[in-house]
Amino acid sequence: MKNTFWSIFVIIIFTVSCSKEAKNIEKKATSLKYLGEVALSHGDLLLSNRGELNKVVGQDSLLVYDQNSRQLVLIDLKKKIPIHTITVTLDGPNFFDLPFRDAEIRNDSLYLLSKNFFSVYNLDGKALIRFGNDDLGIQKLSSYTNDFQLLSNSTVLISKVPIDVVAPNFQSPEKPKLFFTLDLPTGAVSEVAVFSPKESLIDDKAMGYYNDIAFHSMVINYDSIVYSFPFSSKTFIYDMGTKEQTEIETPLKFTENLRAPITAADQNGEKWIDYVYSGSKFSAIEKDSKTGFYVRVGSQYKKMTDGVNQKSNYLMLLNERFEVIEEVEIEDPIFINTIMVSNGIIYLRKGDQPIEDSYSFVAFEIVN
Repeated sequence: MKNTFWSIFVIIIFTVSCSKEAKNIEKKATSLKYLGEVALSHGDLLLSNRGELNKVVGQDSLLVYDQNSRQLVLIDLKKKIPIHTITVTLDGPNFFDLPFRDAEIRNDSLYLLSKNFFSVYNLDGKALIRFGNDDLGIQKLSSYTNDFQLLSNSTVLISKVPIDVVAPNFQSPEKPKLFFTLDLPTGAVSEVAVFSPKESLIDDKAMGYYNDIAFHSMVINYDSIVYSFPFSSKTFIYDMGTKEQTEIETPLKFTENLRAPITAADQNGEKWIDYVYSGSKFSAIEKDSKTGFYVRVGSQYKKMTDGVNQKSNYLMLLNERFEVIEEVEIEDPIFINTIMVSNGIIYLRKGDQPIEDSYSFVAFEIVN
């Protein structure tokens, strides 16, 4: 009996110890390390410091569009130098359509979503496939394309923003869907049954209005679409296999978790400007393929004693259950619409660009 008792006692102590150790490991694996400023050199290229697009593509590379020289510039994030350029022509059979909204590089092909087209080019800038908005079912004044994800080499998932979001007096006759798939070999389009949540207010504009702060963005997690909105800290998930849709509360400590709306009548003029520079706003959610964690930035405007609205930015680290496990204030001024993560490093584009001939970012590392 004594031997049995001590055996059970040792097992219990060992189990509790392992449980505590596992929790400590998980906690340790979720810390954010501030790396300071990172400068990505322009190399020998004559580029503006205000590069557009700013998309992580392929493995550890950044794609920037330089509007002055009309070049797409691929920058190695490890070496911090340009490694390839693509000349952007605006006419001819290999024309590019501006502005660019999203991009990816896979198997030596550039996938590019722009205002009027979804296109595939080779890395010399030759157009391989092109689909216009009419081909995609994006009719003028009905919706906008926003971003995309490659589900495979032949299937693309594209976000569609309903016109209801930006037209205060318009409501679609049918409830608009937020995503559709495009089969590249055939051009077949299939809508995905995901709809705007009640918080977007597009079904009841008498309750308020968000305008372009209701544009959604997305990432893919295995068979699920993970999407979010700038007006809310919530995370929305749609499982493409089971067709189930869930909402996850993602509360932050330092910001309002649901932005107050404005009335549609105030969308123009001074009241709208004051509204934009007040309250909270959230970036897109980005996933780090190396660690499996997600990152997002939340901003909060607060009125100071002198009447000026001052903005603070906070970086969130989320686990695979979309729980906020760390939240830190970002001291440097940044653009929250330019948040990138690659190989465990988070890059936030600085609001000022102090270094000549370089793109300046603030960087954090997800420490394991």
